[in-house]
Amino acid sequence: MLSSFAKDDLGSMPYDLPALFADIPLRLAHMQDASAFAKDLGHCFHLPAHEHSLLLRAALLHDIGYAPALHKFSFHPLDGAIFLEQHQEHPWVVEGVLRHSQAENKALTKLDLAHEYAVRPALPQAQSLVRMTTIADWRAAGVGGRVSFGQRLHDIISRNPGNVAKEKRARAMVDEVRTWFWAFLADTSHAHPLPWIFCDIDNTLIRPGDTLSARNRKAIKSYVAAGGRLTLATGKHPLSIRPLIMDLGLEVPQIAANGTCWLHKGAVQIFAHLDGKEDALQSRLEALELPVAVYRVEGIEAGRIWPQELGELFERYGEIRPVHQSLPGPALKILCVADDQDLEQEQTLRALAKSLDVDICRSDRYFLEFLPWSGNKGETARLVMDQADWPVLHSFALGDAENDATMFSLCGACAAVANGSMIAKRGADWVVDPCTQDGVAKMLELLLAQQGWAALQADLPYGPEAVHNFEPQVHKMD
Repeated sequence: MLSSFAKDDLGSMPYDLPALFADIPLRLAHMQDASAFAKDLGHCFHLPAHEHSLLLRAALLHDIGYAPALHKFSFHPLDGAIFLEQHQEHPWVVEGVLRHSQAENKALTKLDLAHEYAVRPALPQAQSLVRMTTIADWRAAGVGGRVSFGQRLHDIISRNPGNVAKEKRARAMVDEVRTWFWAFLADTSHAHPLPWIFCDIDNTLIRPGDTLSARNRKAIKSYVAAGGRLTLATGKHPLSIRPLIMDLGLEVPQIAANGTCWLHKGAVQIFAHLDGKEDALQSRLEALELPVAVYRVEGIEAGRIWPQELGELFERYGEIRPVHQSLPGPALKILCVADDQDLEQEQTLRALAKSLDVDICRSDRYFLEFLPWSGNKGETARLVMDQADWPVLHSFALGDAENDATMFSLCGACAAVANGSMIAKRGADWVVDPCTQDGVAKMLELLLAQQGWAALQADLPYGPEAVHNFEPQVHKMD
């Protein structure tokens, strides 16, 4: 890890960072989110406070060379490092900026850049900081926002359509940085080698209409018995998941209603609700002749348009039946029945969510959910781990749909089941066997057999490159 050499106070800056990025604020947002991720890295890797400060600063400043006023060589790692040298920045922070994301490899292909790097030899003692800065860079989206490695790769590809060379470099970089990250995790999680699992239910753990398979039940119970922690993270109503929680003997908080609440020791705790926006939202949706269901703590309230067959569909999904009466309490979320194949309608509904300042995501081909901005699976998974004083990145998410994306971006690693949506599979580190073939159980068995993060060095299919021609290759534990 990093040595103890550091300044006492790295909080102030002798320049105005927002002013430098006044014309490109999204780049600054990326830098700020990289620093936020670095904060979680430092906690997870148990860095001393002064080393943590260096990492936070390097992550925040890693792209400072993009500021228009700093362009000298038109190579942002070098331009940024030169600027920081001129302001007497800590040498390790300069090193993190100069060499983040393997910048030196590209610099060596150009004579003028190669000379500048030659007169600035690498600092071996700062190698860990450079790698951690790079990890943080690759877990923050280019326009801001926290992402998984897979989400970051898709972000780059989507913003650079047709740039085959850039895509190839990005894929190679993701592979290498992901390997560094998991090696760090394996080296620093000896006290609790098994990551905290956050697992979706419908179409991930259980196919709607089926019961929990014997293999999935056994794998979960074995994982918990070995000291692992597992939280179900579902869009279901908290009342709907109580029987499954009891069956599995899960004692940690369980996330319900897409992260707007959790269920713990029989009690529901609300973290976010629609704050009065539900009436206007429901009215607008029903004006489009769409069935809606309003989730409240005491049950699910059916909207004006709610045919009997939808109640039967809810039962098949293992969800409590909506009732045709008003229920007390705040609205946690609104579920709208809308087929994702109707692209024009999808666009209309997402625009509606934006106009009412609420979040929106799909949990299924037929279910579109309207949520408070602060209520999602990722936000509540963080609260679960914070309450237990558990390092946020010492975690693993399993899911199948868009509503699992915030878990994927939060956790240290993530896997999508093969039957999942393209959004889920693009964002995942792995694509595992479908829920009908116990993909969750196989991943838990692998983590158990190799005692945690060491299992993730295995040769498994992962990320966007595994999506199009997926063949299940998860290690069989039969």
